[in-house]
Amino acid sequence: MLVDYDTFVNVLMPDKTVPQRLYKPDGLDFRLKPGSPAIDAGVVLPTINDDFSGRAPDIGAYESGKPIPHYGPR
Repeated sequence: MLVDYDTFVNVLMPDKTVPQRLYKPDGLDFRLKPGSPAIDAGVVLPTINDDFSGRAPDIGAYESGKPIPHYGPR
């Protein structure tokens, strides 16, 4: 399955003319867009992704319908 920048809610293609540019992670959203073919297209990996929602795990950074994990201090 081909997953491209437009598969996600807000992920921009890097500017190839400025390869050293840093991007602010707060402005990016790696959740899958609703209706994406990557939703429910993954394979169950016992003890790793068996808390998925839907028919199967999603192929992507986050599972659709689940809260985004929070890392670090709260």
